[in-house]
Amino acid sequence: MKKALVAFIAVVFVLLQIGRPASASTSTVVAAVNRCNTQVVDESYARIRDYDHKAPGTGTADLMQRFAAIAEVLTTLHEEREIVDSVCPTDAAREPLFTEIAASTAWALALEADIAGALNAACPAAQKALPRMMLADAWLSMANVINENNGTVPKLFNDTIAKVRARAAAVGLTLPAWSETSRYWSDNVAAAAKEEAATCPSPSPSPG
Repeated sequence: MKKALVAFIAVVFVLLQIGRPASASTSTVVAAVNRCNTQVVDESYARIRDYDHKAPGTGTADLMQRFAAIAEVLTTLHEEREIVDSVCPTDAAREPLFTEIAASTAWALALEADIAGALNAACPAAQKALPRMMLADAWLSMANVINENNGTVPKLFNDTIAKVRARAAAVGLTLPAWSETSRYWSDNVAAAAKEEAATCPSPSPSPG
């Protein structure tokens, strides 16, 4: 179990980089294609909804597989946001897509937080710390859209806000007001979480 824990922490630190802006090269390659539509975003939203309705198995392999599958959707969403930003001609065309991308991203991160907690049950520090990282990025995803719209909360966010708030309360994460939510705040949450997770015991050397 300790080996699985340490391996998972390492994987999380890599996969959480999807919470940062995707590289510009992806959008440069695809920008020539007119993609100002909801197809990719709707498909991603549907996958996350399906994952929410169908829980993964309880074994480590099943949980890691689901975590990676959700991470793949998150990567797609981040890439699609850059594409939408490049190809949609007006703010009016971009806004509903940005909203759905943010809602899907936050929902996906909330599901990953559940998996992080389950995989790290053997170490209470990581069991709560790693979900905090994901939930902070989930909150930031929605806050960016809300703050861009002068504090207006899209109706599409309502269910996801409730999901994130409930999980945040369970792991001791205080969520700031939308206007006070920033990358600086989420980075501080991540830094503190990494320090806590680092206190978990290392695996014993394998025999031989």
